[in-house]
Amino acid sequence: MNRALHLLGCLILASICVGAEGKPVPARDEPKHKVVFENNYVRVIDVQIPVGTETLYHVHDIASVMVYLTKSTNESQTYGESTWNPRAVTPGESRYAAYDVKPLTHHVRNRGTALFRVYDIELLHAPLTPENFALPDTSMLRSQWQEKAVRSLTLRLEPGGHRTVPAGVCAYLFVDISGELTVSPSTGAVRTLRPQEFLFQPAQSGFILSNGGKQPLESVVLELR
Repeated sequence: MNRALHLLGCLILASICVGAEGKPVPARDEPKHKVVFENNYVRVIDVQIPVGTETLYHVHDIASVMVYLTKSTNESQTYGESTWNPRAVTPGESRYAAYDVKPLTHHVRNRGTALFRVYDIELLHAPLTPENFALPDTSMLRSQWQEKAVRSLTLRLEPGGHRTVPAGVCAYLFVDISGELTVSPSTGAVRTLRPQEFLFQPAQSGFILSNGGKQPLESVVLELR
């Protein structure tokens, strides 16, 4: 009887595993992908993969920006393939993924020694106007890359430093990496971000970015058309 129960348990477990791996889920429904914010511009998915764990197979089919929050490594395996592709990342790195053009179905595992955490920011807003991105490239706010609907910039401010951004056609998403970023809009509440926190700022609203702390700050600024 014990042997029969053991075999039945193995069969049930195997069927669960086959089912989980056999039918990929949308990225937003994968258990280690948690939707923490959504509006008509973006869906922010907080992805956290602890050491020694992996995700289910999941599908990315929306243009996305990845903003990495931890110094860590991971391995990704595309659905139907046998090889694993490693990636090492550091906080503040960002990249664009044209999943709307070339969807990706994969699962990811953490074979490193630290938590792997990234914001997977799905771009839900299709720009309707041909306006250019507004922010000039400076030593404090430097452009890293640009695509049709989004530009990624790195903001660096010394203690007491500030940068004024006038109202315009672009919305913004700030992701604080180190130090404390204070966002003071022309209307609305002032908000101070700490490392790994984010804030969406709508279009047509000016604001001041400042560092009121004692340490230099670095933040990722996504300019959204």
